[in-house]
Amino acid sequence: MNSVLKTLKTRLSACLHCGSFQVEQAGLCVPCHEVLNHYPHRARRRQDWLRALYSWNPGESDLLSALVLSLKGRHNKAGWEHFARKMVQQQVPRLSGGRRLHFVPAPSKSGAEDHASLFARALAAHMGGVFNPCLRKASSGKQRRSDRGERALIAMELVEKNTELSINSTDILWIFVDDILTTGSTARAARLALGSPPHFEVWVLAERGLSCGASTDMLQNPHA
Repeated sequence: MNSVLKTLKTRLSACLHCGSFQVEQAGLCVPCHEVLNHYPHRARRRQDWLRALYSWNPGESDLLSALVLSLKGRHNKAGWEHFARKMVQQQVPRLSGGRRLHFVPAPSKSGAEDHASLFARALAAHMGGVFNPCLRKASSGKQRRSDRGERALIAMELVEKNTELSINSTDILWIFVDDILTTGSTARAARLALGSPPHFEVWVLAERGLSCGASTDMLQNPHA
């Protein structure tokens, strides 16, 4: 009976894009999953530090926009499991061996687990890495002491001291995980909070169009 109810619940859930009741993974039907293949990530310049599944230009893909919205929060664990598997299938052959993998989710404003944590947990599980939620939003007092430009960049701090957070931890690949990369300011803040480790990457579902600015330049240059 439970299996029947589970099947009915799955079949009665409409595809978040086209409304079909033949939902498969991440709230989408098979045809809509095929449409996603039309938006593979295409780096605008050399970005060795960035790994993304899709390039997202709001207004050009209603399907991808709906997907991004549906994956927000903490209620779509199955969806993030699906995209974590897809990410691993694409990225494992490109990873250099010999380094431990620490997956660090973007912290939520409330401190509670959300989509970034779900994605990072799933990636760590599939990659045999460490799920390491060691960052939090910086205190408001710290931000008030910064100028306007710094407030936009320095927005994170460590939850607690960690002896592995050092420029000398050359055997660790720190992977900052989020749903979307836009300007790169969040990723830059994470890298700074981690002590600017020599091996740092950003893994996201999608890179949003018009990503630009000093933050992405700094991520490009590990010694900036």
